[in-house]
Amino acid sequence: MKTSCIRGLRGIALAALLGLAAAPLAAAARPQPEKAESTPQPAPVQTIRYEIRYMDLHAAEQLAWDQCAQKNRCRIAVASQVGGLVKGIMDVGADPETQQKVSRALAREDAAPRTQSFQLLLLAASARTGSSAAEVPANAQKALADLRGFLPFKSYQLLDSSWLRATQDNVTEARVVGREGVSYRLRLRFRTTGNEEIFMEHFDMSEERSTPRPASEAKKGEEGIAPRAARDLISTSFSLKKGETIVVGTSKIDGSDEALVVLLTAVPQG
Repeated sequence: MKTSCIRGLRGIALAALLGLAAAPLAAAARPQPEKAESTPQPAPVQTIRYEIRYMDLHAAEQLAWDQCAQKNRCRIAVASQVGGLVKGIMDVGADPETQQKVSRALAREDAAPRTQSFQLLLLAASARTGSSAAEVPANAQKALADLRGFLPFKSYQLLDSSWLRATQDNVTEARVVGREGVSYRLRLRFRTTGNEEIFMEHFDMSEERSTPRPASEAKKGEEGIAPRAARDLISTSFSLKKGETIVVGTSKIDGSDEALVVLLTAVPQG
């Protein structure tokens, strides 16, 4: 009996030991919960003040907004300045990557305004055959020849010419003189569009002639004649390349079978 009890106790102890040994294995076999991935934090917002020297302030503000991929994380405020070397200031609050985009865009766009030289020719055109080769420059002759099928004229005479030095986005004026001392005012405004191309946003020509004796200047006993109001003749927009000469437009001369023809050349720089 004692021997059986001892053997029974040994069996119980061995089973207990085996159970303790298996417990760590079972715990190791259970799958461990995965660690949650950390959510990337957005880059900190920083505020930088930029000086605007040449651009319109509204255009500079829009340019900055265009660089913001996440509009809700950008803060932009502009303020004009009177006097000094700058037109205004712009405070931009954005992440560093956006600030780099804004800085590069302003460096490209807020530069000194581009300038461009133009040659303007005023011609008298007639449906009658005549000789004009000696008076009209070669570049103008080529432009007229390219439009021979569209212009109902057979001869041209150079009336006047003018050289203009224009600044981008600004209105530049010039005056030329036609038949009988009639003067014409021309205004243009351009911007460059890349690839040596110029977009003439606005071009107009108006007649400025006044009759020679306004009522205020009439001598005693003479009848005063009121001056004639200026008359718009051409108003258009177009594109041309540097070095190109184009026919801008034509206008009939009152009381004559002639017409005015205006040509413009974008003079190559340098």
